[in-house]
Amino acid sequence: MKIKKYGIELHRLTEDDIELVRMHRNSDFIRSKMFYQKVISAEEQKQWFATINNDWNYYFLIYSKDKAVGMVHGTIESYEDRIAKGGLFLWDEKALNSQIPVIASVLITDLTFFIMGMNMTSAEVRLDNLIAINYNLALGYTMVSKDETTGKAYMELTKDNYLKSAEQIRGLVRKMSNEPTELSWDDISFPETLPEGLYQEIPGYLAEKVATKINNASKLQN
Repeated sequence: MKIKKYGIELHRLTEDDIELVRMHRNSDFIRSKMFYQKVISAEEQKQWFATINNDWNYYFLIYSKDKAVGMVHGTIESYEDRIAKGGLFLWDEKALNSQIPVIASVLITDLTFFIMGMNMTSAEVRLDNLIAINYNLALGYTMVSKDETTGKAYMELTKDNYLKSAEQIRGLVRKMSNEPTELSWDDISFPETLPEGLYQEIPGYLAEKVATKINNASKLQN
C-alpha cells in the first residue's frame, strides 16, 4: 500500500524495511523521545514486526524526495466500534524542521477517518513533549488524562472535532503542496499481487475498494 499526496509518499512497512527503522529507532535522539528507551535487538525487531504486519496495523515509511525520513502509523483498535490510535516519529533532522511532520500527520489522520472509516483515534504522548501535545490540541485532540507516574498524556480525537479544529491546518497543507484536493482513494495504490496475509480480514467496505483499485490498475497495464 502506497499513498502519494502533498509532496510526500507513505509506503507500507515491509520486513525489508525493519532494519532501517531499528537503526534510527535505537539512536539517542529518537530513544530519548520514546516511552520505551531500551536498545532494540534485530530479533526483537523481527518479533515486533510479526505483531504489526496485519490488517489492524498500518505502519508507513515517510518518503520525501525518494528518501525515508521517518515513520507514521495508524492502528485499528476496533473496526466494529471504529476506534483507532496513531503515532509518528521522524529521524531526519532536516525533515523534522520542515513541513513534513504536519503533512504526514494530516495524511495519517485523513486516512484514519476518511479512508478507513474510523470515528475516533487516540494518542499517547510524553508529558514533557509539549510541542506534540500542543500540535495535537490544534488538530482537535482533547486531553483525556495525565499519568505523572508513567509520564504519559492520553489524548483523543473525534472525526467531528478534527473537521472543525484542523480545517486551517489541512487547508495550509493543500496550499503548501499546490494540491487543492483532499486525500482520496485516487491517491492510494496497491501491488497487483497483495502480500500474503494482508487485506484478508478487513471489513467489506474496505475490501471492495481495495479490489477495485487492484482491478483498475491491472486493466491499465493490460
